[in-house]
Amino acid sequence: MKAAVVGANGVEIRDVARPAPGPAQVLVKVRAAGLNRADLGVAAGHMHGSAGGPGTIVGMEFSGEVVEVGAEVKDIKPGDRVMCSGAAAYAEYAVADFGRTSKIPANNMTFPQAATLPVALQTMHDAVVTNG
Repeated sequence: MKAAVVGANGVEIRDVARPAPGPAQVLVKVRAAGLNRADLGVAAGHMHGSAGGPGTIVGMEFSGEVVEVGAEVKDIKPGDRVMCSGAAAYAEYAVADFGRTSKIPANNMTFPQAATLPVALQTMHDAVVTNG
């Protein structure tokens, strides 16, 4: 599959292996990916937590259609339209923990619209619920 990978001279489009989901992960055919400040840093070769450096696939949030689910995944199935946060979103396929995956509302929300939400929603949740 094709992916946007951090190389020696910036981001390059490369052929990479398609990821496989772990027991608590979903594999998603990416239809859209968001762009945020952390993505810009990773693309420039900086670290963001444990992500970054040469060989890193850029992208923290994405939306698409579920292709495969791990054995421990609940309430998400192949064919579901989802939005996710994680890593390696700028690729044809990406994996995410099912706890960081939400179904796209069954209304007129598009994949590009949904791809902008995962990190923002998680930030708001953590500010209000986790940190009160």
